[in-house]
Formats: sequence, structure tokens, C-alpha cells
Amino acid sequence: MEKYANLQSNLNSIIEKSRCNFKKTPKDRLCYQYIDARLEKLEKDWQAFCKNHYEILELDSATVTSLECIVSEVYEATEEIYINYKSELKIALSKYPAPRSDTPVCKNTQDNSVPMSSNSSVRLPKITIPSFSGKYSEWTSFRDLFISLVHSNQSLDSVQKLHYLKAHLTGEAEQLIKFVPIAAANYNQCWTQLESRYNNKRYLSNCILKRLFSQRNSNVESASTLKELLDTTTECLHALKNLEIDVSSWDIIIIHIVTYKLDPDTRKQWELHVTSDHSNELPTFDQFSKFLESRFRALEFIEPKSKSVPSTTSQTKGHFNKPKVFHVSNQAITCEYCSDYHKLCFCKKFAKIDYDQKHDFVMKNHICFNCLGSNHSVKQCQKTMNCRLCNRRHHSLLHPNNSSATTVAQNNSNDQVTKVNPSPPVAGSSSKDTSPIVSCFSSGNCSQVLLATALVNAESKFGGKQVIRALIDQGSQASFITEATVQTLGLKKVHANSSISGVGSDSTVTSRSVVSLKIQSRVDPSFEIIVRAYVLKSITTLLPRMKISELQELDLHTITLADPQYNRPNKIHILLGAEIYCQIIQQGLLKGVSGTPVAQCTSLGWILSGLVSNKQTDNTENKLVVMNATVNEDEVLKRFWELESDYSSISQKMLTEEQQKCEEYFNSTTRRAPDGRYVVRLPFREADPACKYGRSREIAENRLKSLERKLHKNEEMKKRYTDVIKEYLHLGHMIPVPENDDKQSESVYLPHHAVIREDKSTTKVRVVFDASCKGLNGVSLNDTLLIGPQLQPELRHLIIRWRIHPICLAADIIKMYRQVRVHDDDTVFQRILWRDKPEDSVQEYQLLTVTFGTASAPYLAVKALQQVALDEGDNYPEAAKKILEDFYMDDLMSGCETVEDGIKLFKEINMLLNKGGFKLQKWTSNDERIIKEINLENKEQDLEQNLEIKLDYIMKILGLTWNRRDDIFQYSVKLTKTTGPETKRSVISNISRLFDPLGWLAPALITAKVFIQKLWLAGISWDEEIPNQLLDEWHTYCNELSQLTEFKIPRWLGTKASDITVDLYGFSDASKVAYSAAVYLRRVDVNGNVLVSLVAAKTRVAPIKQISIPRLELCGAVLVTRLLVEMAEVLNIPKANLRAWTDSTVVLAWLNKHPSYWKTFIANRVSEILTTLDASQWAHIPSSQNPADCASRGIRPVELVDN
Repeated sequence: MEKYANLQSNLNSIIEKSRCNFKKTPKDRLCYQYIDARLEKLEKDWQAFCKNHYEILELDSATVTSLECIVSEVYEATEEIYINYKSELKIALSKYPAPRSDTPVCKNTQDNSVPMSSNSSVRLPKITIPSFSGKYSEWTSFRDLFISLVHSNQSLDSVQKLHYLKAHLTGEAEQLIKFVPIAAANYNQCWTQLESRYNNKRYLSNCILKRLFSQRNSNVESASTLKELLDTTTECLHALKNLEIDVSSWDIIIIHIVTYKLDPDTRKQWELHVTSDHSNELPTFDQFSKFLESRFRALEFIEPKSKSVPSTTSQTKGHFNKPKVFHVSNQAITCEYCSDYHKLCFCKKFAKIDYDQKHDFVMKNHICFNCLGSNHSVKQCQKTMNCRLCNRRHHSLLHPNNSSATTVAQNNSNDQVTKVNPSPPVAGSSSKDTSPIVSCFSSGNCSQVLLATALVNAESKFGGKQVIRALIDQGSQASFITEATVQTLGLKKVHANSSISGVGSDSTVTSRSVVSLKIQSRVDPSFEIIVRAYVLKSITTLLPRMKISELQELDLHTITLADPQYNRPNKIHILLGAEIYCQIIQQGLLKGVSGTPVAQCTSLGWILSGLVSNKQTDNTENKLVVMNATVNEDEVLKRFWELESDYSSISQKMLTEEQQKCEEYFNSTTRRAPDGRYVVRLPFREADPACKYGRSREIAENRLKSLERKLHKNEEMKKRYTDVIKEYLHLGHMIPVPENDDKQSESVYLPHHAVIREDKSTTKVRVVFDASCKGLNGVSLNDTLLIGPQLQPELRHLIIRWRIHPICLAADIIKMYRQVRVHDDDTVFQRILWRDKPEDSVQEYQLLTVTFGTASAPYLAVKALQQVALDEGDNYPEAAKKILEDFYMDDLMSGCETVEDGIKLFKEINMLLNKGGFKLQKWTSNDERIIKEINLENKEQDLEQNLEIKLDYIMKILGLTWNRRDDIFQYSVKLTKTTGPETKRSVISNISRLFDPLGWLAPALITAKVFIQKLWLAGISWDEEIPNQLLDEWHTYCNELSQLTEFKIPRWLGTKASDITVDLYGFSDASKVAYSAAVYLRRVDVNGNVLVSLVAAKTRVAPIKQISIPRLELCGAVLVTRLLVEMAEVLNIPKANLRAWTDSTVVLAWLNKHPSYWKTFIANRVSEILTTLDASQWAHIPSSQNPADCASRGIRPVELVDN
């Protein structure tokens, strides 16, 4: 066996020494033939190395483990040397001209050109085949050229042809055959596959016709426009002819369509040309093309070849006039008092001096008392505004003993914007600037557009506030902030992979994070707002681009500007989109003459926007990000197979600042009513929530009318819905608003709608209140509420704990949310509109309890439930513990060891919850004795209170189907049948319905996860029909899923308090498609009997980038380590009782050495595993006995049932 190791080591040394010798080669020795010979020698050595490596892998596992060449990753190291050496040879080879030859000199040299023989003595340049990306418009030219140069080339074998084919494919076409290995037998298959996909006459003709008929209309007579129109039309007709489509009779149709795309002058000349010969014959396309050709040739002679001013015609083919930005140069305005660049009325220093000094200075310098302008007196002043304090003919700053005017001037003064310095580059980040999305610029010879800006205070993480400059853009669907500003303010970024596009732009940039920050008005400090902004490297260039003269058309000295430096170029730190714009806008508009800027009143101050005059010329375009930000759904799909994923244990997590605030607010404001119920306050983010200014009544009334029309079509639903509303009134959960109410203007009215739940045995129709409905100011009730922390355990953890009890109990709380009262002062935020009949007048009602649909409702209800356990739990300690640990929302899932314990638990939980106004219903158990006792003891009380004892054998509990008679979990698969074609969206929607929180169906469901990856690789859009091959595979899988109804798993794990030992065993495995982990509970009872039960399993799809099986096995080992730790924390099993198995001896060898011994990929994962489990807790298991094997490879549902 040592010969394999020695040969591997020798071959490694040969390749490495060859590379070193090449680096030492004298320059005078280097030539094309010498480098090519080394390249051939390298290929031979590498092939020999690979052959020996594969022979090693075929040895038995014990021998493979003993060979150091595998454990120390000699293969990976040699592969890296081979790649680097080959790259160096290719770079060196490219510097020397290749000798003339009819065939390639080196078969391993990749090139986009194809060798071809020539009988000509003239040396012609090589013909380069263009790459094909999968666009139908590119297929014909690529196909014809490839067939001519490669496909029909007899001097090339099939391997070479397949190599050239793969080298010239990109995008979707590349993905189609990406994973087909290069072999002679695969070439014809790949070519046929491409032809069947893209050689589609129908699709090709559609693409050509779309291009033909979607040409731009021309408004201006231009040679380039006519030339492009003629060339495109001719090209499309020729392309249709190549598809054997008869277009000989299309002349009159083509002429008619193209004529209406001509500019008016050319169209007029064509009509004159056609009628000049007084013929009634229809013109031909040949005549039309000759006319257009003579027309654009004439225009080329007429149009000047060069211009001293920016051209009015487009320099870009196929587009119209490219507007330019022009700026005007004005003499800088300086202050008469401090000589700075601003008017006297904006001067801080002038505003601070006393009245006498101001008066003397104005008199001495012959300044106008009314506007503080120079070169004219008060009598000559054309400003109509007077003093705002006394309405006399002088400036507000010159009012005697003027204190308020000083404040006004300070607000209007030339405030300095805090400089935002870019943070130092982060390691690994790209240094390339993000390209802005859309260019916003003005068209004209001497004007530019002034965009609205404002100075705002931004709250910093480090304390205090900093002034930043905001661009206000109601045309943007999202808000944006620069990376530098985020770093300066110390804002916490949240991952959000969003694509951002602009007006008329096909290109997009990606924002990979989003932040929330609080900004404050500098004009009205009481106004604060939370902004959610996407992070970009840059938003825009300096705005305005050049300094402009101050606006004389508006009386700016009479208003408080949001940005006193509106006319000076400065950085933009944040862009506030339409959502923020509608919240800051106020009444007030100042307009000058037509075509001049306007001033608009906002909570941030007055903002200026519009066309301004400028005599300075500047052709620079302002780059500006606008429009929308969308989440890339395909990026979400990729999480199915990405190697890394967020992981955290179930231990108590740190609360965020908002969650801590919510907790403190609940504790300080909650009280109890005389009947024991809890009375809570709505946890608003701010003391004065903006939602109450949204004037939501009109919206709620429109939604009510829409609901009435829907209910009118279904009398049964209408009756049920009306009954629910009446029940609210009957139970006192809602009251009419008094007629003398004076809070309507500050109230929030919630629209409501019906949700039908046919699987519910009690309430089939639920009224849901839409607290996310935004008011006229763009703010909803939910926008202003704190959500609060998660208080209850995860669903999967609760199910696991439920399985440890021999006797189980289950129940749920009657109308849980409505058992918690809302404070009277907050019920104005929970008003609704209702009437029994459309002809009745609309009545206003006020909801008095925690309302389903509000963001804080789950937190408030669960917190009140847990609070009753804390407040009253001293008398019922066991019941209090169950309430804190065994509830998921309103569902109780608990258990005990004996019948006596079950009866006691039933009584104590009921008594404890009754003290807080909570009542339980639908009691059920796997033990008939408990059901009988509960039924006998509470029969009369249940009848009076309409409580329910659940006696069905099969029922739904937290999404799982439980058979209480057999005490087993069962499965029912219900996929939605689509009436239209199967698309990626419909398929993934159905896959998401496969509910398997603990991975019990993992071996069968991994097939669905792999199928999602196949859909992603297919490159189809979300609403495009999936290919036939995938469609057949999906239908076969769906038919087999129905067999999962036969799958059963015991609810009880078999654990008892008397067990001698309880251990958790974890198993991991990996294949080329997925890796998996399975955890089992092993217990030994007092009699020495051993019982093993499946606890949980997990699977992950292997990443698209090919990774060696040993490395995937290591990923599986990490997965089972995490799952073991999670299950041990849930079941309170000590770390010493954990064991793990893998069938990979390579992984075990990695775990038996310190992480620092290995490369980064392996070291990181080995470190995580050994931090949790000792190497001694790992062992080897043969693949044939590994229970995780089926989950990594996937099995049919019927095989899982029999597994």
C-alpha cells in the first residue's frame, strides 16, 4: 500500500519542482514551443497524479485513513499548484506569437477562436465565435457560425467540439449543460439539447417581430435615427426569411408601421414622394428603403460634422436627444457684515448683536430696512412682506428689542453640515464604487432643476445628535442612506438583499443591508420620525452640482428654510422617500412666477424645488437613486443550499433595546381589574403616535362598503360574521362610541375582514382587524407599536417536551386575546365601523380588549398569561411551571406520569388561570381515565360556560395530526392543484405546505428541497412554466407524497422518571446532493431494557459549487453537533450523555487533530465541533448501518413508510 503514497508524493514533487525550474528559466530561452512543451508535460504529470489518487480512493476505508496523503489533503494542495502553474504557463504563452499551423498547437490552451485551414497565402485574422448567453435573438448567428467552424469541422473530435461549445456558452445556456462532463459521447447530446431549447422557430420569430414592431418613434429629423430605423427593419426581414417565413407580401404592412415611426417632416416627404408619379400602385419596401437611404444621406451632408456647442442630436444609437446640464455663473453674494458667502438677513453674527448696533450698521451702509438688501432704499424696495411682529415696513431682525427675530435668523442662518467621513475599507470588501441607478438632469441651454433638501438631526448610537443633509424625493418608493453615514452614526445594520432600480433603467444595484434611525426636525425639535433606509455606498453627486444664486422670486427671509445652504453644492447623506414625504408635508405653499421654484412647508422647515436659472455651463449629470427596492426572491431560495446558516442555542437571548423598552413599559403600566383580568396599555414607540393623525375613518368606511359587497354574495358567511360582531357586543368586548365623543379626529379606525377556518371546530369565521392599514399620512397603527420579545418556546421544542410524558394533556384558552383588557385611554386607537344592513347608518364602536391583528397583540396576551402564573403561582407551583413552559400562544401541551397527577394538574391550571380571567376548553388526553374524570367533575360547569371536552380520536394540534387513541402522530398531505400551468411559484408554494418541524419526514422531503435547487438552476422566472422534464419529475413526486398518510410515529418517547440512563445519539452523513443529521434518544429502564426513539432530523442541500464528499461529511458533522446540543437543552440531558457517529474516516481523522493543523474551511468546522463535543464522543459507523444515510440521499415516500 505504501507504493501509492510514495507515487503520490513523487508526482507532487515533480509538479512542484517543474514550476520552480520554470521560474528560473533564462529569458532568452523562452519561446512559444518551449512553454508549450512544458504545458504538455504538466498535463501528463497531472493526469498521472489524478489516476493514482482515484486508485487510492478505491482502497478499503481503513487503508485510506492510514495514508497521510489523504488526511493531509495532498490532492487539494497539488491541485492548487497545478492551477497556478498552468495559469503562469498560459500567461507566458500569450506573449509569444503562435507558429503557423492548420491545427491548434496546444489542445489545452483555451481560446475563443477556432483553428481553420486556409489555402490563401494571405494571413487572415482568426474568426472569433461570440458567446451565447441564452437569448433567442443571439441563437441564429451563434448556431450558424458554430456549425461552420466547429460542428462540421472534420479535424476536431467530439471532445474538442464539446470543449469549444462549453467555452462559448454563458448565462442560462451555460447552466443547461454545465454539469455534463466533457466526454466524446456527450457532445451530440449537449448540442441536441441546445437545439431543442433554442432552435424554436416560434420563439425566434416572436423575438424578431417584437424587435421590428417596438422600434422607437422619432420626433426630430435625424440621419442617425433614419439609418437605424431602416437597418433594423431590413435586418428583421432578412432574419424572418432565414427562418423560411414568407415576407414577400408584407411590404404594405411594414411600410405602414415604419412610416408612423418617422418624424413628421420625413413622413410628409414620403407621402409627397409616393404621390408624385400619380400612380395608384402600392409602394414596395424596396422603394421605401431607397427613399429612406437617400433621405439620411442628404441629411448627413446637411448636418455639420462637428459642433462647438453640445449637439442637440443623440450621440447614442437608437436614442433621442441627450439633454445636457447647463449652469450659470453669478458673482458671489457676500455679507456686508461678516463678508461670508450669504445675505445679510441670513447672518448669524448680525442676528446676535443688539437693536441699536443693527440700526446703525444698516443706516451707515445704506442698506434697505425692509429686505436688508443693498443698492436701494425702503421706498424703492419691491418686497411686499413686512415685519412679522408688528407688520410695519422694516425687517423682522430690525424690530426693537427683538428676541424672537433672532431665533428666526438663527434658524435661517448658514448652519454648517456635519462632515461625514467615509469609514476605512473593510477587509474583503470591494473597492469598486456602486454605480448609481438613474441620471436625473434638466434639458435646456441655461437652467437646472433644484431638488428639495433639508438639514435634520440624526440620533447617533454614541449619544447626542448629528446634523445630516437629506434629499426629499416623493418619487422614490424607499429611503436610502450612505454607508459612510451609517458608520458615523454607529447604526446597526440588518441583512436585507434588495435590488434597487431607477426610472427607465434596466440595470440594478443591490443593497445588502437596511438600518433604522431616528431623525429630528431642526425647526420643530418635537417632531421626530423613525426612518427605515437601505444602505448604499453613494446616493448622488453633490447637490446642487454648482453654486446657484439665491432665489429672488420668493420672499425667503419670511420663512424658515429646511436647508439654508440649498444653493451650495454639498453631500447628500440620506434620501427620504415617499413614505416619509407624506408624513412631513404640511399646509403652506409659496409660488413665484411660472417656471420658477416653489417653497413647500414641511415639519423639517420649508423646502425648495423647481427650475432655476444658471449661467454657468456644466455638462456633468447628477446621478441620483430613485424608485423602488425589492427583495430578491431567488436569493432567498439559495439559503436552501448555502453552507453557513445562523445558529443559536435555545438559551436565554439578550433583549434588543426596543424589546427591553417594551418589557419595562408593560411592567410599569399594567394593572389588574377588580375581576382579576389584566388591563394593559398599548406599547407605542413614541409618546405621541403619528397614526392618530392619519384620518383613517374615511379609509375604514370604504373598506366596510367593500366588505358588505362581499358578504352580500354569501349569506351564510354574512350571518356568521354578523354573529361574531354581535358576540363582541354581548360579551362586553366592544361598546358603541358615545354620540358626544370629541376624540374622533385623533382616533384610529381599523378596517376588518373575515378569515375562514374550516378546520376549526369552534370558531370557523374569525374577524381580523387590519391594524397595518396606513392612514392618509402613510402611517399605520402597527407602524407605531412595539412588537415585544418572544416569550414562549419554539414550536418544535414544545412538541419534543410533550413527547416525554407517558400521559399527555392538551387544551386551549377561550378567546385568549379578548380576556386581556386595554386601558380606556388607548381604546381610541381601536375603533371600528359597522352596520347590520347597508341601508343603516354607519355606527362607530370601540374595542376594549387586545385586538387580533395589532402588532403588539401576541406579546400582550402571552405576557398577561405568564404574569398570572408569576402573580398567583405561589399557591400552585406545578401549574405555574406548566403555564410558563408548556403553552404555545393559546394552546396548552403538557403531561404527567400518573392519572392522579393529571387530575391534579387539570384542577390547578384551571384555578390558576381563572384568577386572571382565562378559561380553558377542548380538554383532551391519551388516557381515557383522565377524560372520564375531567368530564364527570366539570360536566355541569362546562355546560353552563359552554366549555368543550375534546373526544375526537384524530385532531389537529399545532399543525400536527394526533391520534389520541393510538397515541401516534400521523400525516395528511394536501397540495393545491393548480388550474393553470405549473410554475416555479406554484411548485415552491406547494413545497412550503409540507409541514415537518422536527424532520421526521426528512428522507422523503429532501427530494423537494433538491427540486427547488433544480428550479433555481433552470434559470426560469417565478411565473414561467417549468420545463417538461422537471414537470414530469414533480408530478411523479406529488403522486408519491400521498403515501405519507401511512407514516406513523409514536408521540411518547418512552421516557420515565425511573430510567437508569438517558442518552442522545447523533448520526451524520453526506452525499453529492445533500448532507443530513439524525438524533435518537436511547434509554435504559430499571429492568435493563433498551428503547431507542427518533427525536429529530435535519437535512441541507449540497451547495451548487462542487465540494468534495469528505468536506460535505464534515458539514454534516457540524449539523448533527448543533442538533444534538439543541435537543439536549430541550430535554435537559447533560453534555456527557451525548454521542455522535459518522461513516467518514476522514472526518474522524480531522477531529483527532487540533484545528490549527488544517486549512481554514476544515479548521473552522473542526473548531466548532470540538468546542461542543470532545473527540472521544465521536465514533465510526459503517455506511450500511448509518440511519442518517437515507436522509442524505433521499428515498421515496413509500420507502420511508416501510423504513
